[in-house]
Amino acid sequence: MPFPFLTPAQVRSTTFPRKRGKGYDPAQVDAFLLRIADALAGRSRLHPDQVRTIVFTEIAGGYDQRAVDDFLAAAEHQLRSGHVPPTTLQTGDALMAVKLPKSANGYDRGEVDAFLGRAAATLDGRGRMTSSEVRHTRFTTTSGLRRGYQVRAVDALLDELEQELRFRGR
Repeated sequence: MPFPFLTPAQVRSTTFPRKRGKGYDPAQVDAFLLRIADALAGRSRLHPDQVRTIVFTEIAGGYDQRAVDDFLAAAEHQLRSGHVPPTTLQTGDALMAVKLPKSANGYDRGEVDAFLGRAAATLDGRGRMTSSEVRHTRFTTTSGLRRGYQVRAVDALLDELEQELRFRGR
């Protein structure tokens, strides 16, 4: 059976069923999932053997070991193959159609909109933005009366944009 390809966002949002008896420590598993997501996003290195050999403490009410082990097998396979799957951000229009929620303490909307405009041009073949540029982008945060875009939503969109550019070899 072939393994499905995982996106960094999917890895970050993965949850596992809990067991009544002993299961893997959720805090340890969740922390390791963040390392896997960063590796899949190209932000850090994680050797596939580290995924295969990870050992978690077992505690009462922890994550179901089989579910975690199956997920880790898929992550190991993907890291070993080096495959970067495409995303839903195939065109500039698709990127610009994403509705970002606003927040009192968020990223400056003008900065984010300008950056996304340049990224949209790149997706449509009219720009030169790279995945590294996306990874290292920083935005000013707002506070008080000026509402910005929700930080978590923008960061998730940047993860997907970075992945799409890596898929395209940029």
